[in-house]
Amino acid sequence: MTLLNRNGEQRRMAAKLVLCCSLFFAQTTALLCQNLVPNPSFELIDSCPQYPALTGYQPGAIPENWYSTSNTPEYFNACIDTATGVPDNFFGHQFAFDGDAYSGMFSFWPGGYREMIGVELMTPLLVGQTYYASFYANAAYGGLQQTARACNNLGLLFCMTANYWDIGLQGPEFGLRNYAHVLSTSVITDTANWVLVSGSFVADSAYLFMVVGNHFNDANTTVDSLGPGYPWAYQFVDQFCVSLDPLGCPLVNGIDEEYVGQVVVFPNPARNSVRIDWKGSRVEHLRVVDLMGRLIWQEKVVGLQGATLDVSDWVRGGYILILEGGVRRSFKLVLVE
Repeated sequence: MTLLNRNGEQRRMAAKLVLCCSLFFAQTTALLCQNLVPNPSFELIDSCPQYPALTGYQPGAIPENWYSTSNTPEYFNACIDTATGVPDNFFGHQFAFDGDAYSGMFSFWPGGYREMIGVELMTPLLVGQTYYASFYANAAYGGLQQTARACNNLGLLFCMTANYWDIGLQGPEFGLRNYAHVLSTSVITDTANWVLVSGSFVADSAYLFMVVGNHFNDANTTVDSLGPGYPWAYQFVDQFCVSLDPLGCPLVNGIDEEYVGQVVVFPNPARNSVRIDWKGSRVEHLRVVDLMGRLIWQEKVVGLQGATLDVSDWVRGGYILILEGGVRRSFKLVLVE
């Protein structure tokens, strides 16, 4: 082979390498940015809902991939002009945030009644990985169904099982955990505009399902009045996102960055002890779970600004530290010899 041919062959090999690397990084970026929620804005449905299957997520009025996990939520679509139409419907007046459809549910009803919807993610979450999640919500008001309250805690809880709720069998309901991975700690009172709810968390299990609703009981839910009417809160929801990449989902500006800046975990990796400081942030409870999601340690820290965790006799390896309170935050903790 001549020098010219050899140099040409090297250039061709280099070009192939660059192409392969470009394809690899493109595929990796696409995977990281992928939204793991199928049919995220409820646009896909077999056919436009027809009477009598209009309310309650009944057969014929359920968007593809979604289902009820508690009681009778609603599906709204502009293809119909009825009690579940868009923008005008039984609960109020609201255009979809994206496309022509959205869902809605009672997020507060005195006595613990809640409506929730669920979806199976495209792939299970990876234990120890940080995920970013978001959705849009709006307080329903002004419809024939005179819901007159707004509440906080509307959020996302990830779980291992589907928990389908059948309208004919009437249950079982998903149940209230007083916990969610991502939620709105503020009361959503905006009846005109869609409000972005977002956050991040470290997966402590290979979760495959996501449940949307208010997962908190009456005592742990804050309720505000929107005006005259019944003491119920009903909220519309649209455009869900779960991604490995912070750029993959819309996030509320400043919330995650502010909280990260106020929480310090050191040293990490650690040997004998770990110091956690959260000056300026409201933290009420600390938990540590292993990478299988099993509880290792927990402690209430209401009123404190920090804590020191003795890990000298813990098994070396990876754990997940979870801070709960005004904002929920998770950190991967590594113990070394």
